Amino acid sequence: MKAGFLLVLVFLGLLFAHVVGVSRLTPESIRNLIVSFGWWGPIIYIFMYSIRPLLLFPAIILTLAGGLAFGPWWGTFYVVVGGVMGASLCFLLARLLGREKMQKYLSKFSHLQMFEDKMAASGFRTMLFMRIVPIFPYDPVSYLAGLSKICFRDYVLATTLGMIPGAFAYNVLGYSLLDIFSTTFLFGIVLVAFVFLTPLAYHLFNKNRRI
Repeated sequence: MKAGFLLVLVFLGLLFAHVVGVSRLTPESIRNLIVSFGWWGPIIYIFMYSIRPLLLFPAIILTLAGGLAFGPWWGTFYVVVGGVMGASLCFLLARLLGREKMQKYLSKFSHLQMFEDKMAASGFRTMLFMRIVPIFPYDPVSYLAGLSKICFRDYVLATTLGMIPGAFAYNVLGYSLLDIFSTTFLFGIVLVAFVFLTPLAYHLFNKNRRI
């Protein structure tokens, strides 16, 4: 029943992608599309963001479009809502369709089973780290988390909190595309650089301090 419901969502997502022509979308065209729907715009945008992982559509384009259409604050809110929904869809697809096979495979190797148990015990911290540090690919992590023993509640909470810094930075950058010569554009660039570099700098600092 659950698997059937998810497959229906996948089908609707692919149908929607075909209708709007996802491959031709840019931040500007997405913004125009959203605005054309009037007060339905935010709902359409959240739906687009939630099915984005299934279509392998770049998140950065949709995120920049959110800043263009809604501004930094509301754009960030809609990105986080849609992003968490999309990540949850990936998680549930992997959990329902692949978790049982993964569990059978891991049961053959005690050291892998122990590693999975430890990761599940610190599921929130593990997921929050992988969401904040940008070197981890967002969509593959969503599917891998579904195959693991990580609690769905911890996964959703960590994903929500971990998305906020990057979503806000890219929405500021997207909003500033209205005038790339403005101070807001420079501020957006600085924010994106900060989001990318701060976790890595923190990791290197701790590593060197341990040495």
